[in-house]
Amino acid sequence: MRHPEWEAGGGSKPIVLAVDDIPDNLSAISEMIRALGVDVRAATNGPTALRYARLEPRPDLILLDVMMPGMDGHAVLAELRAQPETRDIPVIFVTALTDPAEEEAGLHEGAVDYITKPIKPAVLRARVEGHLELKRSRDLLAGQKLWLEQEVSRRVAENNQLNAHLQVALSTTGFGTWEHDHQTGNMRWSDSLARMLGRESGPPNIGEFQSLIHPEDRDTVAKGMAEALTGDDEIYLAEMRLQHQAGHWVTLEVRGRVIRRDAEGKPQLVLGTMADISRRKAVEAEQRLTAAVFAGINDGICITDPQGAILLINAAFTKVTGYCLDDVINQNPRLLQSGAHGPAFYREMWDCINQHGNWQGEITNRRKDGELITEWLSISAVQDAHGQPMHYVGIFSDLSERQSAAERIQYLSSYDPLTNLPNRNLFADRLGQSLISAHRFKRETAVILLDLDRFRLINDTLGPPVGDEVLVEVARRLGLQVRDGDTVGRRSGNEFGFVMGSLGHERDAIALAQRMLDAIAVPFEINRQSVVITASIGISVAPRNGVDADTLLKSADTALLRAKKSGRNTFRFYSPEMDADAARRLGLEAALREALTRQELAVHYQPQISLESGNMIGMEALLRWNNPQFGAISPLEFIPIAEETGLILPIGEWVLRTACQQTRQWLDLGLANLRVAVNLSTRQFRQANLVGVVRQALAESRLPASALELEITESAFIDDIEEAIVQCQALKALGTKLSLDDFGTGYSSLAYISRFPFDKIKIDQGFVRDIIENPVNAAIATAAIVMARSLNLSVLAEGVETEAQADFLRGRRCDAMQGFLFSRPLPPAEFEQLLASNKRLPLVDKPRDSGQTLLVVDDEPHILTSISRLLRREGFQILTAQSPAEAFEHLAKHSVQVVLSDQRMPDMSGTEFFARVRQLYPDTIRIVLTGYTDLDSVTGAINRGAIYKFLTKPWDDDQLREQIREAFRLAKDTHPHSPPPPANDQ
Repeated sequence: MRHPEWEAGGGSKPIVLAVDDIPDNLSAISEMIRALGVDVRAATNGPTALRYARLEPRPDLILLDVMMPGMDGHAVLAELRAQPETRDIPVIFVTALTDPAEEEAGLHEGAVDYITKPIKPAVLRARVEGHLELKRSRDLLAGQKLWLEQEVSRRVAENNQLNAHLQVALSTTGFGTWEHDHQTGNMRWSDSLARMLGRESGPPNIGEFQSLIHPEDRDTVAKGMAEALTGDDEIYLAEMRLQHQAGHWVTLEVRGRVIRRDAEGKPQLVLGTMADISRRKAVEAEQRLTAAVFAGINDGICITDPQGAILLINAAFTKVTGYCLDDVINQNPRLLQSGAHGPAFYREMWDCINQHGNWQGEITNRRKDGELITEWLSISAVQDAHGQPMHYVGIFSDLSERQSAAERIQYLSSYDPLTNLPNRNLFADRLGQSLISAHRFKRETAVILLDLDRFRLINDTLGPPVGDEVLVEVARRLGLQVRDGDTVGRRSGNEFGFVMGSLGHERDAIALAQRMLDAIAVPFEINRQSVVITASIGISVAPRNGVDADTLLKSADTALLRAKKSGRNTFRFYSPEMDADAARRLGLEAALREALTRQELAVHYQPQISLESGNMIGMEALLRWNNPQFGAISPLEFIPIAEETGLILPIGEWVLRTACQQTRQWLDLGLANLRVAVNLSTRQFRQANLVGVVRQALAESRLPASALELEITESAFIDDIEEAIVQCQALKALGTKLSLDDFGTGYSSLAYISRFPFDKIKIDQGFVRDIIENPVNAAIATAAIVMARSLNLSVLAEGVETEAQADFLRGRRCDAMQGFLFSRPLPPAEFEQLLASNKRLPLVDKPRDSGQTLLVVDDEPHILTSISRLLRREGFQILTAQSPAEAFEHLAKHSVQVVLSDQRMPDMSGTEFFARVRQLYPDTIRIVLTGYTDLDSVTGAINRGAIYKFLTKPWDDDQLREQIREAFRLAKDTHPHSPPPPANDQ
């Protein structure tokens, strides 16, 4: 049953620590007592039980098994009773021992009860509940006893404190008594009153007393005394000044009473007191001064009690925070918290106040209207004589105006106030930062200086205000032309500067310069008047024209001067060679605009080959341009120009229609049932009517949609994944195939590729070029193939130029390839002849290697000959290579089990060669031939697992033969099955 008081929230649940080295027993005991509504801690050994017993909150009861390995229950109980924090925890022994002597011994050791196994649940629960109730009663009794002791101590301390206060009050009141006998005229002062005025005794009569009164107070004193003596018996003078023996004046408060009158009612005896109130008057004056300062100071002031309740604020507090006294009285200052600071900030603040008595710093609070305000806050603790805080005083000033002024000063030091562009100083700093970044990532940086031509005429004819308007508009137009992250600045009156970081190619700077000139050339409308302005531009590029900011700026200035001398409204690079490149680009752009109409463009076709069957399965349509003036122009040069100018849209549509029509013609001739792949540029893919363009091209050519494959690069959709998915799904709905081009060069990931309806991925030729010897590129290509197959996508590798590359890819189950190994891109007539010849990839006709194949690598031919002759009767297939590059070719083409390599070779050492072989072909057994001087590096390679064994030169023939045999036996035992055959044709 559950204890009702525990469940009713009268306190936290009791904690029972169960200790047993048998988990089943421990679980059973826990379940039995958990029904009582207790929290159970479980320990399987003595040390753990001791640690759990000392944890806060400590257990209310311990069920302790006696027989445990290592540390039994008796040892645990002894340790519990030895520690003050666990001494009083009741312990019940739970054991299978039934000997009464054991039970007696346990009780003598300090156990409160003894339960034998097997345990009866009802007995266990009853005893646990009983001892918990007994423990609770003892705790309650101990708490009551402690409370009584504390209450007695409190009351004794209170009485002592009251008595001490009384003694202090009597000894420090500063009161003195006086007596005036009207019958005799005598006066008597107490010693304390005399001491107040620095005298040994008081004045003997009223006359001498009056002589001690300040002249200004005599009439007031006489009038007050007369009114009291003739009227009420009470005498009260709020203040009166008497002369001290030392000559200064002492302010006193006078009280008295007529004690006796005669039959006529005239006073006979008057008794009274005088209190020195000089200190109080000084304090009052100080308080008046403080109040004036408190009310008039411009800083906000807040005073709290020791608990943090606000007692007083001044007008400046209300002005800054918006809270009046009624809003904050008895409130905690935390009502001003803004949330801008975490608990650690306030914890450090109060640690400083408690340790040093004060804290000051910048803090952000929130006004009553919700606005954030930054303050400089100083908090001081006002302590009593015992060092205990009586009050806390917070004084703060509003930093907003100060910060605004500082920010304005900072802004003006870095920015041009007219155009809000970075000024000369900030521009130079930004340029320096860009150069550091460019150097780190091995990129180029362009510095562009733009100067408005004949701008002085505008100021002279239309006035400086109009000139300012023109400069502001120029800054706006120029800002629209640059990329995010680039810097536009105003370096002087009519000169602007640009920093173009991470320059991919010089043509990017050319394009930007031309856009700037075009933007400036648009007429300015100023006061209903059209103003035409031109500009000159100078360009320098790092690191070609310099590596520091000063050098680059000087180079750009020189180029700017050349632009002005060239007739203005143009741009010039610092070097003539770059000017020539810029002129070529402008010429190419102009020629490209006429290329379609002049029929200078052509589409060539490159075959795509299955790596399983060797048959041609498709072709890629590739754009070519041959111009009478420039000759054959590389797509790498003219495609970016087409993209930037927008010419890629009509050109891309022409390529699409041409490829569809040509493929239809080949299908009609019955030459082949192939699929044509057409690239879609980034700009093409993003055009709104792309689906309509593709649909129209298919309809006009009568080409089946399944015979068209559209290749899309990652850059086309990385900026807007969701929109790109919709576009791809629309293209897929037409029946076309989709492939992801240049895979691995961007941000390819399984997370987003799986969301696109791709049919194929194409591995970029950058990974294929050195795939047989570069473990990194080999791993990337292999991972791409595995990922594609997991998504049911086919894989095509671009740029395959050697049989070794093709064999390597085929061994990794790549589906298809294209590249110069089979054919370069061909014009339609030549491609048609290729189709008619039924040419196949010869590589796939070669039988795969099997059995025991040994590869021997050494740059000395006679070594290769000697080893081949030595092993020719062993039945091995022996391949030889005079360089690591040749060896990688063999490894890509053949199934090699054992590799024997020389350590000293000119291209790379044997250990370096084997480090790559291990990554590319981990199943091979690798043996190195080395001299004694190379043993350290070879031993390290063996420890890393790159080398199986080493043999020293000159070698022993019998030992060499036996080591090679052993290596083949190891290879067979480790990998008894031959590698799986390559993937089936797609």
